[in-house]
Amino acid sequence: MKAQSSVLSSAASEGLAGDRPSAGVGELLLVAPSAGLLDAAVAALALSDLPFALPVGAALHLALCGLVGLWVRGLVRRGRDLRLAGLLLVTMVPLGPVGAACTVATAALLALFSRYATGFQDWYLSLFPDSEIGPARELYELIVSGRETAHLAAGESFTDVMWMGSPQQKQAVIALVARHFRPAFTPALKAGLADADPSVRVQAATATARVEHEFNERWLALDHAARDRAEDADALAALARHLDDYAFCGLLDPNREAEIRERALEGYRRSLELAPDDDGIRLDLGRLLLRCGLAAEAADRLEPLVDRTADRRILFWYAESLFRLGRFAELRALPGRRSDLLGGEAELPHTLHDVFALWRGDSTEAVPPGAGAPELAA
Repeated sequence: MKAQSSVLSSAASEGLAGDRPSAGVGELLLVAPSAGLLDAAVAALALSDLPFALPVGAALHLALCGLVGLWVRGLVRRGRDLRLAGLLLVTMVPLGPVGAACTVATAALLALFSRYATGFQDWYLSLFPDSEIGPARELYELIVSGRETAHLAAGESFTDVMWMGSPQQKQAVIALVARHFRPAFTPALKAGLADADPSVRVQAATATARVEHEFNERWLALDHAARDRAEDADALAALARHLDDYAFCGLLDPNREAEIRERALEGYRRSLELAPDDDGIRLDLGRLLLRCGLAAEAADRLEPLVDRTADRRILFWYAESLFRLGRFAELRALPGRRSDLLGGEAELPHTLHDVFALWRGDSTEAVPPGAGAPELAA
């Protein structure tokens, strides 16, 4: 970011595209009114009753436009700004004195609004401020760790800020999301894309493009490594995990998301064939299979880990696959099978403690008719 800032700062002195014109404006304000007045006289001549007035007027108009073109060419040779001069030339040819008047009006409006308008390079750099800013980094750390309510008066999440914050707050959130993107931040980006403020929409679109570009660049690098090491399970698994994360980012359309998840599944399956004892790959494959609705294959992939794993997450995903398959007898037996991780004395997440207590038979409360058990590993 610092390198980018220095590049843009140096470019500003060279007339960065989008910044306001500077040199040559005074000369334009002399040429444009003069050309407009002369062209108005030519138009009056062309509309008069004199013989051959129309062809003579047209010839004089073209000659005057040619003189303006020669002046613009001189500006090119001197390295002057051509935007307003070019506007005079292209509007004067079809509109005559009206084009010259419009150019003068444009120059006047430019002089008025440029007093307080933000230059292009300043606006661009404001989209993604330097990541070393202390308060911004602190805000990010607090929000992702769930401790924001202890230090922030409002206690708002990124998405809440995008819906209720000021434009400056929204821009700060988008900048943080772009630098530290996680799938949980996708709703904040989508809220920015739908915001009523054009500056917020532009920044959100830029951030979205940046996130997608980073995903694609990483994809190309991992794909190249996987092709070079086709029999390396770690390289294939790294590519599959990246595609899995990309599909889960929430920024893709449904068809593209399904396509990338299918590629991730192929990568996981291939890497598991090369390293059948890698529990991490097996867990990632089982999790993705469940997300894709392939509960039967997920259960088959995860079942070999049930008796030996020390990772409670594997049991959660396996229990979810059993529930989706309707294999309730096995699901009831699972807490007893792994009582060290799922038993009554095990330290389970709060959201799952009551669920496994129900399947163990510890709870005597009846489940309301038609109410299904919550997803165990969502």
